[in-house]
Amino acid sequence: MTAPMQTMSGGPEPDPDILDRYLEAIQAGDAARETRLRGDHPGLAAWTACLRGLDDLASSIGTAPVQPAGDSLTGRRFGPFIVGPELGRGGMGVVYRAEHADLGREVALKLLAAGVYATPEQRRRFLAEARVAGRIRHPHVVAIHDAGERDGQLYCAMDLVAGTDLATRLRTGPLPARQAAEILSTVAGAVQHLHDNGILHRDLKPSNVLIDAGGSPQLADFGLARDDRADGGTATGTVLGTPEYMPPEQAAGRSLDHRADVYGLGAVLYALLTGRPPFSGATRLLALMNVLEREPVPPRRLRTNVPVPLERICLRCLEKDPARRYATAAAVAADLEAWLRGDRVAPPRGGPLHRLGRVVRRYPAAGFRVMGILGTLCVVAVRCLVAPEAIDFYRPIAVGLAFWATCTVFWEWLGLRQAAARWTGYAFVLTDAVFVTALLVLGRAAESPLVTVHAVLVAASGLWLDRRLVRVAAAASLAGYAALLATAGPGIRWHIAAIVALLVACAAAISGFQAGRLRRG
Repeated sequence: MTAPMQTMSGGPEPDPDILDRYLEAIQAGDAARETRLRGDHPGLAAWTACLRGLDDLASSIGTAPVQPAGDSLTGRRFGPFIVGPELGRGGMGVVYRAEHADLGREVALKLLAAGVYATPEQRRRFLAEARVAGRIRHPHVVAIHDAGERDGQLYCAMDLVAGTDLATRLRTGPLPARQAAEILSTVAGAVQHLHDNGILHRDLKPSNVLIDAGGSPQLADFGLARDDRADGGTATGTVLGTPEYMPPEQAAGRSLDHRADVYGLGAVLYALLTGRPPFSGATRLLALMNVLEREPVPPRRLRTNVPVPLERICLRCLEKDPARRYATAAAVAADLEAWLRGDRVAPPRGGPLHRLGRVVRRYPAAGFRVMGILGTLCVVAVRCLVAPEAIDFYRPIAVGLAFWATCTVFWEWLGLRQAAARWTGYAFVLTDAVFVTALLVLGRAAESPLVTVHAVLVAASGLWLDRRLVRVAAAASLAGYAALLATAGPGIRWHIAAIVALLVACAAAISGFQAGRLRRG
């Protein structure tokens, strides 16, 4: 049997997965995660000592590496800059207040968080951001004054905006409608300037809009910006950005154009009006699924004092189909300015089918059920027209279907309230089991192919991505099928009952497995 590998200190070598996580923490500049991993896995101490030894070796030959972002640079000299307190950090960079020692000018100094441990891709993206932002000059875009590399560390010096960002401001609640419109109109003008210069921002969100001491917005963070003049396009298949504010085409990894930023403007406006993003999810994958599949709840459902024209502007920006959004950021600014002047804002385009599709995507639990029930009622109506003698048989079935549809709409309405949202899924699946069983009893369908609808109900319960809910749906469906068999009396062929029960169990196992995978995604 092979003995465990030993580190230089004599202890067992850490698991490769632990080492990967530790190196990721170092590259991300996540000091808290580094400390936690070292505490949980003492064997990492030798690897840390090894890394620091390599740093010392590099220093001894004249290449002094910058400290990882986990070690603060506050109070130190970095080139011509005297570094002050940390202002914030993101997924790739850390920003400090700093002063140019020769010019006496305060700047925001952004460093690559991973320092000399940065990957080639991180360095490429950091340099791309500096190049894009460096050629933009606009009164509402944070300007870059200097960028380069010093001792292996990439940096850029930007305007220091003395204020806060919209994400911090939103922690205290939504903004007044007029203030939200004024801010977004200004930001839309800045975005249009980017587009006129061939640049897509691709990461519009409240934390990337800074508010200076005078209340004026400044657009920042070009980490995901695309310069069409430089690279001519973006490869498909890569999903970068913040899911809650990401347009569907970006979430799907498709190619983007300027209308992706129009969606981002609508997402920021939605947050300003309601205090929350248009979509969210327990995991990144769930948030992306909601962006792709759902419609945002209208802002006026969350805050009744949101003006109707602002809601129209917001929802038009958030259309799933880019062709239905505003054609340009300038058009968004024009409608916001029109509303601020008191002028009329044109209603959104779209026929009845488009509006119906939006309603179903916004309320899918009730929407798809009602559509299915209405389709079944149409079939029943045609059957009664063709064979009037069947009216008495189908009358109680039609009443049951109508009552079922009414219950689903009620549960959807109740689910819009935060207090009831957690258990409305259980109300849906139990209601489905009760009505399906009752209708099958009325239709004397114990051995009809229609009994397979029990398995369909279990599969549908998986759409909530809740394994407990899937188990409840399976139990309710099996109980309903047992009740159906009990009312049918003797003579039911046992192998049919066994097949139906197996179908329900298989549907529950598959749906539960998929729900678990997506929850962990």
